Amino acid sequence: MIRMNFSQKLVFAYTCIVVIPLFILVITAMGLIRRSRVEELEANSEGLLTENYEQVQKNIQSFNLFEQLVKSNKRLMLFFTIPERSNEDEIIDTMISETTMLERTLETVPNIYGLRVFSDNSLIPERWPVFMNSSRTDLESLDRWEYSYTADYLGNQGSLKYESVCSTRRLENNHREIGYIQIAMKTSDFFPFLFKKINEYNDDYAFREVLNEQTNKMELIPITNEIVERSRAPLSPELFEDFYRTVYRRKQGEILNSGKMILRHKEDIRYSSWIRVPDMNIILLHTCSSEEMQRSFFLIQAGILVGLGLTVFLLYFLVRYLTSRLMGRVYNLIGGMKQVQEGNLEACVEVTGHDEVTEAQHTFNRMTEQLRNQIEEIKKEQHLIADTEMKAMQNQINAHFLYNALETIKMQAVIAGETDVEESINVLGKLMHYCLRWRVHTVTLEEEVDYIRSYVYLLNIRNDYVISLQTEIHDEYKNIVIPKMSLQPLVENAFFYAIEPRGKDAVIRVYTEEGTQSDRIWLCVRDFGKGIPKEKQEELMTYLSDDNYERDSQGSIGLKNIQQRLSMFCGKDYRMIIESRKGEGTLIKIPVPRNLKNTLGE
Repeated sequence: MIRMNFSQKLVFAYTCIVVIPLFILVITAMGLIRRSRVEELEANSEGLLTENYEQVQKNIQSFNLFEQLVKSNKRLMLFFTIPERSNEDEIIDTMISETTMLERTLETVPNIYGLRVFSDNSLIPERWPVFMNSSRTDLESLDRWEYSYTADYLGNQGSLKYESVCSTRRLENNHREIGYIQIAMKTSDFFPFLFKKINEYNDDYAFREVLNEQTNKMELIPITNEIVERSRAPLSPELFEDFYRTVYRRKQGEILNSGKMILRHKEDIRYSSWIRVPDMNIILLHTCSSEEMQRSFFLIQAGILVGLGLTVFLLYFLVRYLTSRLMGRVYNLIGGMKQVQEGNLEACVEVTGHDEVTEAQHTFNRMTEQLRNQIEEIKKEQHLIADTEMKAMQNQINAHFLYNALETIKMQAVIAGETDVEESINVLGKLMHYCLRWRVHTVTLEEEVDYIRSYVYLLNIRNDYVISLQTEIHDEYKNIVIPKMSLQPLVENAFFYAIEPRGKDAVIRVYTEEGTQSDRIWLCVRDFGKGIPKEKQEELMTYLSDDNYERDSQGSIGLKNIQQRLSMFCGKDYRMIIESRKGEGTLIKIPVPRNLKNTLGE
């Protein structure tokens, strides 16, 4: 398996991101082009067939017009009905005038080269080539429409014996048959599209519908001649069979009069349209070979694929060039990371450009700086924890001795029935037991408040005045986790600096307060002593804002220690607030998070 580095993978990925949609677009475009060409062929076939149909209809109208012209001639119809009423001169005059009129009319429609009127009455003389006697030829055997018809009865008048489309129709006057009218047009004029091929890919056909009396099925007889057969090949039997089935396929019980289809046989594919001409019982068919479309589509397809290949080739090298420019800065960043991995936290990368990589370079430099700062903070925290545990170890032996001694005295008080002494010793024991658990760094707020109550209880035993502890802790905050010994030192300070100097009854309030930030609450300890002077208060706040580690030589837990542990457990933005007014007392507020977790344990 070929292994690629990141830049090569990036070049490959970017190239695929562009090439795959482009390839899909090209495939879709070729499909649309092919569909468009097919629709164009179908529309072209249908359009040419419509032109052919209109040409045939126009010729039929010309035939009908001449028929109506003759039938509407009352004088001629009366003359053909009762010629015996006219004398010889009148007969001759009528024949000359009517012949002249019809010949002039015939000149207005040059495509109709033959107009012949046959009389059943032998009294009417012939005047060639317009008026003839019905006995000249067997007119009754002729169909209404004859194709490839030649007027052999005209003798040696070859100019009037062209192969033609001929329509022979009965003449009647007052429901009396008086003769025939025969209108002829050269086949090449009636069906010009059979003789003039547009190009090698388009073919036109015309078929007569003839009922086979033996099979009682319609047959399609091609209308053709030698000239037509030389200009185009007939439909192959397979294509003709498909065409026949389509023409006589019934839709909802009715035979179709027009339609379009695709005739297929091996490589011969033709897009075709057909239409029925009911007046003549013929069907016109136009076919368009797909060969030209396939050739042009192949050229278009080849051009598109070549263009796509060149585009992919150029795109690959363009992406490769741009990626190498970009990855040079990324590799510089990776080099800095390797230096950090090797332990060089002083590593710093050069910042260039104004993009996301530039932001990553800035971020890396800030990260190494933060790592250095955090290591310093960890060192300070370790010093703080070690110092606190050392204090605990120094006092552990004495504390355990005192605790055991208190338990012995408690038993003696119980035996002696000294209830007050028992209670006092019990409270003092709880107090000492709480203090001895130095490896427990966090407690619940309720545990801290219970410890304060025990502490105040003992203060009231040793003093001749009463300290009232007022606690207002919302039930929802009782189980939140806070750093151990966060509030008791504040109560102790309130006693030493606000209550003991006055030596009289006092109140200390411990309560919670909602903050402006939803992720924290405030733990408040308030006394009502003499307060702290403004200068001293500012000096104290400056002292607390100094984050440098400071060890308390006396072994007690002061305000600085509380702030240091608060920063360690909660973060540097958790800062203690001191509010004090002269003569009104002091309020100390400690922010704690709502969801502090005991990450250190015991």
